[in-house]
Amino acid sequence: MDRGGPGKVVLGALSPHPPLLIPEVGGDMLLEVDDTKRAMERLALAVREVDPDVVVIISPHGPIMPGSIGIWAVGTLKGDFARFGAPEVAFTVENDLELLSVLLDEGRAAGYPLQGVDEALLKRYGYPPDLDYATLIPLYYLEKAGVRKPVLPMGMGFFHPRKLYEFGVILRRAVEKAGRRAVIIASGDLSHRLTVDAPAGYSKSGPAFDRTLWDLLSKGDVEGILNIDPQLREDAGECGYRSLVMMLGCWEGRSVKTVPLSYEGPFGVGYGVCLIRDKDLYLASLGEDEGRQSSRPHPLVELARRTVEAIARGEAPPSAEDVSLPGDLPARAAVFVTLYRDGHLRGCIGTIEPVHSSLAEEVISNARQAAFADPRFLPVRAFELNRITYSVDVLGEPEPVDDERQLDPRIYGVIVRSGRRVGVLLPDIEGIDTAKTQVDIARRKAGIRPDEPVELYRFRVIRYT
Repeated sequence: MDRGGPGKVVLGALSPHPPLLIPEVGGDMLLEVDDTKRAMERLALAVREVDPDVVVIISPHGPIMPGSIGIWAVGTLKGDFARFGAPEVAFTVENDLELLSVLLDEGRAAGYPLQGVDEALLKRYGYPPDLDYATLIPLYYLEKAGVRKPVLPMGMGFFHPRKLYEFGVILRRAVEKAGRRAVIIASGDLSHRLTVDAPAGYSKSGPAFDRTLWDLLSKGDVEGILNIDPQLREDAGECGYRSLVMMLGCWEGRSVKTVPLSYEGPFGVGYGVCLIRDKDLYLASLGEDEGRQSSRPHPLVELARRTVEAIARGEAPPSAEDVSLPGDLPARAAVFVTLYRDGHLRGCIGTIEPVHSSLAEEVISNARQAAFADPRFLPVRAFELNRITYSVDVLGEPEPVDDERQLDPRIYGVIVRSGRRVGVLLPDIEGIDTAKTQVDIARRKAGIRPDEPVELYRFRVIRYT
């Protein structure tokens, strides 16, 4: 599983866990949490985009050990929604026991009380052998998005917030030592006392707690979250605070951005979905509004548009020397520029390695080619311009793969090479759901017969729209 590079916590998330988020459980009631459902779908797409090695899930309904934090130590884990009338919604996942071992070692070195929970310990404390529903709900949405990764599930601890936060620091250290790219999900609802018909009855502390926490989380004020009045927390009847604090500790000392995706409080319970990421990480799956809090197209997309519109009108295109791009972009990179007219493909040209001296020049050149030299289409004309939209894919370094089993068309693009013939296909194309289909299309584009031996490469992209 180790990719050979340094480990890193690549994404964090707060995920609510009402069972009615599962369609087979919620039925028509799912409409009451539609904002939360859509946010969970976006959360899952973001996880798919960062392509982790492991998903760590901290659940307030996981194994709770006296005086320590309990972490599942069973190799193959199962769970279902039978207790909610949907036994057919079932999961079997592999536990990352190697990461668990490193985490337990790190806990011992720091004098932090951690406990691996195996079958014997489950029997001793009378815990069921199955994963709890608060762990399964985020897994459901991840699986729907095609994310099937090993997990490391655990319960939370009844410690002081700063001690819970310290756990996150230890967890991050273990992730880094184990060489894992990890997503950390804190499963938890907010107040259960928002309205008179709430499960725990009404308390004015319920809405006050949710407003306070959501405001602090939206601003990324971790210190403020740690200092929330414990009496307010208790009176609010929350169940996600401890999981959230444990996850936030993973970001200690890093420059981070929180991305609130939704908050609503139907049925008297607060459901919040939020992502936590490095400030310099752009998640194309979120789009500009969520990802950068801006309605303007990304500068690369704007550059492609300006290039095509200038040439179509008989004007000079932008000069790369006069273009200023964000500093977090690479100086040079391979790029694909894609044009759509009324949602349908209108041109697509790109490079699999940079051929120009700057990223700006690469975009300008490929935008020109996609609009006016794609052999599948007539050149773009001025009257079409207000109906054309653009996307720019910046390619990562291609890496060789042994066979199609190492491909995933939702995450990786593919390069198929036979001698001087090369076929390329970008990832996440509608209708291309299997690696075989992806490779077959790339072969046809390059004129490579199905029986000819080929070299396969995969690459990731960051897509700007």
